[in-house]
Amino acid sequence: MTVNIDGKNYTYDDSARWLVQIGKNSSRYQTKYSFSTPHQAMFYYNSINIGRGYKKRLTLDINGVMTKVARMAS
Repeated sequence: MTVNIDGKNYTYDDSARWLVQIGKNSSRYQTKYSFSTPHQAMFYYNSINIGRGYKKRLTLDINGVMTKVARMAS
């Protein structure tokens, strides 16, 4: 399956996991949510309000290979 996010095409299969990750300042990211569809992941990614040094990113995990899809920092 293929999905277009921000003008880029991402190909994924049934084993792919969409991860919404949160971090603060220079600390590393921690997975907050994990989804099997990109639509659910984008909904939660867009719903997270960041500020005061927090950051968020959306990644695609296919068999251990992580691909950054979107990232935002305050």
